[in-house]
Amino acid sequence: SNAFVRAVMGPLGSGKSTACTIEILRRSMMQKPSADGKRKTRWAIIRNSYPELKTTTLKTWEQWVPRRFGKLTMDSPIKHHVVTPEMDMEVLFLALDRDEDVKKLLSLEITGAWVNEAREIPKGIIDGLTGRVGRYPSKQMGGCTWSGIIMDTNPPDDQSWWYLLSENETPKGWKFFKQPGGLSEHAENTEN
Repeated sequence: SNAFVRAVMGPLGSGKSTACTIEILRRSMMQKPSADGKRKTRWAIIRNSYPELKTTTLKTWEQWVPRRFGKLTMDSPIKHHVVTPEMDMEVLFLALDRDEDVKKLLSLEITGAWVNEAREIPKGIIDGLTGRVGRYPSKQMGGCTWSGIIMDTNPPDDQSWWYLLSENETPKGWKFFKQPGGLSEHAENTEN
């Protein structure tokens, strides 16, 4: 899907975070090269708290993009800058768990964002994020081939913004996906 906001909900341990990590890498390699020949992207990876960002989201990221690929700095914000002969990808790790944290997004110029465990993030953060993506690389640098937001979550309760939007009022340009459990009759590769 090329939807501006793509969101996947699925059971614990079903590979949602890994899929989002791989999608960031895929979209970075699909970016058209800038004048210097490099595919430039800047991403924000968001989780609701700093401890969870470090112990879960960053750990998943490092399984697929180890520290040795680029420079990982543990300052605030945590940043992983990966430069190869073809690509220049900057990834910022941010903890945002309150509506007022939207101010941390001001002036942020990014290609895209991954919101990990999005059910834990206030909807106001998602709304603020929609205006920050698609701003890097700038038009002078060639612009973005694709920009948007990817999100994942375990199943939310029926009062959450995720549930309401996925089941009742899906905004234009948003696409929600439900990943079945591995033993579900709707899962791939099950024997009948």
